[in-house]
Amino acid sequence: MYPFRLGIGGRLVLAFLLLAAITLLAAGLSYRSSSELEARLQQLRETSIGVLYAASRLNDQSRQVVAMVPQLVSAESRTERERARQGLDLALNSMEDWMRHLPDYNRYFIEITDQIRNSVELLDATVIRREQLAWESQQRRQLLYPLYLQASDALQALQARSSEPELAIMLQTINYLAALAEKIANDTSFNELDYTFLRLEEMADRLSQQTLPLPEPGRQSLELLLNLVSRDGPLFRLKNEELDLRYQEQFLVTNSQRHVRQLATQIAHYSETANRQVDTDIAQSAHTVARASHATLLLSLLSLVLVAGISWLYVSRNVLARIARLQHNMRAIASGRLDTPIRIRGRDEVTGMARDLRHFQLTALRAERARQRLAREIEDRLHAERQLRLTQEELIQAGKLAALGQLSVAITHEINQPLNAMSTQLHSVGRYLARNEADKVEQGLGKLRHLLDKAGTITRHLRSFARKADSRLSPVALAAVVEAAVELLQPRWRGVALRIEGDPEAQVQAEAIRLEQVLVNLLGNALDALEGRSSPRVHIHWRQYQDQVQLCLEDNGCGIPPEQMEQIFDPYYTTKAPGKGLGLGLAISYNIMQDLGGQIRLSSTPGRGTTFNLRFNRA
Repeated sequence: MYPFRLGIGGRLVLAFLLLAAITLLAAGLSYRSSSELEARLQQLRETSIGVLYAASRLNDQSRQVVAMVPQLVSAESRTERERARQGLDLALNSMEDWMRHLPDYNRYFIEITDQIRNSVELLDATVIRREQLAWESQQRRQLLYPLYLQASDALQALQARSSEPELAIMLQTINYLAALAEKIANDTSFNELDYTFLRLEEMADRLSQQTLPLPEPGRQSLELLLNLVSRDGPLFRLKNEELDLRYQEQFLVTNSQRHVRQLATQIAHYSETANRQVDTDIAQSAHTVARASHATLLLSLLSLVLVAGISWLYVSRNVLARIARLQHNMRAIASGRLDTPIRIRGRDEVTGMARDLRHFQLTALRAERARQRLAREIEDRLHAERQLRLTQEELIQAGKLAALGQLSVAITHEINQPLNAMSTQLHSVGRYLARNEADKVEQGLGKLRHLLDKAGTITRHLRSFARKADSRLSPVALAAVVEAAVELLQPRWRGVALRIEGDPEAQVQAEAIRLEQVLVNLLGNALDALEGRSSPRVHIHWRQYQDQVQLCLEDNGCGIPPEQMEQIFDPYYTTKAPGKGLGLGLAISYNIMQDLGGQIRLSSTPGRGTTFNLRFNRA
């Protein structure tokens, strides 16, 4: 048993308790100063802050009133004017509410608020009356154009019958009078209005002095037109009253803004008084906070000296140095130097970390040895896989050679036929040459070339089929591979009805030689199954889909029993008689289809035939 010793945690707890005591003392001083500061702030909030906030809100509301009063005058519609009036009422009500928060709320504030509200009400009534007068004036002006048209039409009709020059002057005067009457709506001062009606009176006098006989409707329209634009007419009276109301509006707007400025001056006085009180309270609070800050600073310096001593004497020279050494050992182990020596010294937490690192080191050593064993096993497996692949390739090549061996008799017969025919034809050509029959010699040589081409085609197919295939996949014309496989089995097609259907342009992702071997194996099995059938048939057809091509080989042979379906693709499994096959054809074909990324499926009915479905990726 080791004697009791404080670990790192116990030593740091003692240091923490000492720091905590100093911190509590500093916190007590801070609490005392904060309590005094809180009391002063409470007093400040109860006396000055409320006044300042109320004054600030009153300033905002007064600026809002000053900005919204002109909107009553400049509103372009009744809805907009009513919206401005509602905003003014809300602002004035808010001003009255905030005035009650002032300590010296008295009769003065009530009277000035009432004056502002009365000015706004008078302004609203004046604007309503002015808009009503403007509407009546517009209604009157709408009578000008019909009267002008009737009078103008009468003058033009009289001008058509008479050549008096006064008619043209009179017509021009009426046109100008009508245009000037429309200008009344745009006059904005009494001077402009007096000038406009002075010109209208001049033109009215000029028209009244004319003695030309006008038809009764035209004369009556002219009289009504002159009465409408005279100073005694409704247009002058309505426009004059409208201008008078506009001057009243300007006075009321100015008066309202003056009352608001008076109120703002009084509010500024309250704000200045409150600000002075706030400055005094803040200065006293700052003095209290400064004293507490000095005491807290001294305690903080004491804590800093204590922390520096603990950090240098214990943490840095003892704990951190050992941890740094452990970190160096960890990095060495992580970099692969698993035999790095680890020192275990002391009885604290760092010692426990060193023991854990030693345990990790031993575990890592065991894992490294296991990894090396696993690497050797993987290398052995890869070597075995390469040997297996070479064996599979040799098996595929043997399968091809076995298929060629089964075809050798028929192929020999196919090659002997053209050779015998060539021998006979050479004898005939010699006789033709002896008799100088050039035409028959030429025909004989042509037949010889045909027989040589036939023998060459058979040997080319055999050489192409027998060579080793490439493992790389590429686009392959399906029709060409089918034709080559059929051609290779040509000696066995006698008496068999062969039908080939499919797009000649179809291409699949495959390797031509291995695909031809699959087709030769399947077609050879189909021809074996057709032996002894009364009407043997083989149907080869393919169809393209979106990303795949399906090739079907159908025969009406003897079929495959259901109990043999699951084993049909197993190596060395065959249902043929001894000497007819090794049982590798379908197994090799299945593996080739897997290598090509395709699928091979089988469906068969005993006594009716068999169908092989091959699916390829479309090129």
